[in-house]
Amino acid sequence: MYQNILVATDGSDIATTAADQGISIAKKFDATIHAVSVVEGDGTDGQADDEARSRHRQFVETVEEKAVDRDVSVGTSIQTGQPSRELLEYADEHDIDLCVLGTHGRTGIRRWIMGSVARAVVREARCPVLTVNPSVTDVAHDIDDICIATDGRPGVEAAVENGLDLAEAYGSTVHSLYVVDDVHSHMDIVLDALEEIGERSTNTIANRAAERGLETKRAIERGIPNEAIGSYAADHDIDIVVVGTESRSGLDRLVTGSVSQRVVSSSPVPVLSVRTLEQ
Repeated sequence: MYQNILVATDGSDIATTAADQGISIAKKFDATIHAVSVVEGDGTDGQADDEARSRHRQFVETVEEKAVDRDVSVGTSIQTGQPSRELLEYADEHDIDLCVLGTHGRTGIRRWIMGSVARAVVREARCPVLTVNPSVTDVAHDIDDICIATDGRPGVEAAVENGLDLAEAYGSTVHSLYVVDDVHSHMDIVLDALEEIGERSTNTIANRAAERGLETKRAIERGIPNEAIGSYAADHDIDIVVVGTESRSGLDRLVTGSVSQRVVSSSPVPVLSVRTLEQ
């Protein structure tokens, strides 16, 4: 499923947490870790750039040591440029099939693993992206419970398939979750229609999981979607939440709009974002 995993790092605590999750997944799939750090700039600042590269070398070496300790194949790379662009180009050039990064990183002018970088990578990467935000204090080495959040649209199909593949590899319980947004609509006819969509979409996921021999649970919640997803994850000991992203008319659009972005930035557990590519 995964052969080459890019772990982006800037040496921050959240990047370290993300690296731990990436290395754990690499161990499971016998994948190679690509530890990558980006020196922001154009590489023309002489001594300052040399000092920055030295710091970033320490960042990737820390990831390398962690991977070696777990007997995981690892390589390191220091890139220079605009962070999200460099990460995306590296992923394309090295056949990366999973990117792992923190949503926020070091403070200061040279900070690069920040909300805007994570958003750009999630939005534009051609491979799945696993993100860890500052509210995630620990990661699971054994992924026992996976929550696939759906809005019932075709754009989540790639996420569903990827989530089921991951669950099958770990023997995880699959939680299919649909959230009825009753905050922005109070009309019974609308809410009832959304409930029906939720019933169909969660049943479909549960049935597909069962066909793979996986234990399944399904839930329809009401409330603000990203908050309901986060609460469900916390209440049910979810290890990873899976959401979908979609590309339409040449523009990358999160299937659940700002909901998916908010899940990425606020989820109490790592989030796997999977993009549906245009044909």
